[in-house]
Amino acid sequence: MHSRLVYGRHHKHLDTIVRSGFPSHLRGEVKDAIFSLIKKGFILWYHKADESIQLNKERYKEIEQLVKGTNNG
Repeated sequence: MHSRLVYGRHHKHLDTIVRSGFPSHLRGEVKDAIFSLIKKGFILWYHKADESIQLNKERYKEIEQLVKGTNNG
């Protein structure tokens, strides 16, 4: 979501994210991870569409650091 800049008015449906690129046997874990990130404030529910989420634009720098740290090993 970060690489596609899904912040602010941009959003993705929860099921779209869970089903894209993840094996079917891991979808439950992916959904749990998303809910964990919602609780931590990195992901927000999109208020204009049911079951849609977006990254928290106020935490852009933190998310960018997390993504860079993950990509570097």
